Amino acid sequence: MLIMIFLFNGLHHKIIDTESDDIIQSILKEQSYILTIEYPLYKIERIGTGWRSNSQLTGPQIFELSINWQQATGLRITDIDAIKSEFKNKQAENIVTIWLAGEALPQVYAFFKLGQDYFIHMPKAANETWLKLTSDQVKLLFPEDI
Repeated sequence: MLIMIFLFNGLHHKIIDTESDDIIQSILKEQSYILTIEYPLYKIERIGTGWRSNSQLTGPQIFELSINWQQATGLRITDIDAIKSEFKNKQAENIVTIWLAGEALPQVYAFFKLGQDYFIHMPKAANETWLKLTSDQVKLLFPEDI
């Protein structure tokens, strides 16, 4: 029993701790043009040069949210096996689907929580990619007043 607790705690620290050679990566590709951001309970769509939503967000809030997504970054997790093991039987805390101009299929982002940090599984990566985000970073991507 003690060995199992040590292994879990060791794995937890390995995933959470950062190293000096960390790589910061953007969530969206550079120069991405967002057409739609779909959360589980609401959707935000670009209409011409403006936005519309089935939420209570105002126009400026929607615009700010789109900018937050375009500028969002995370810390790339290098130990993929550890993170896959940690979240193997866990359900995503949140899923966001983003449609980008020029892309035939949407990008689906699954968010997982561990302690105070969030981990995002990146879609369509050449190799499987996970990023770590702080709770403050996640708050910029998920409006509270919905």
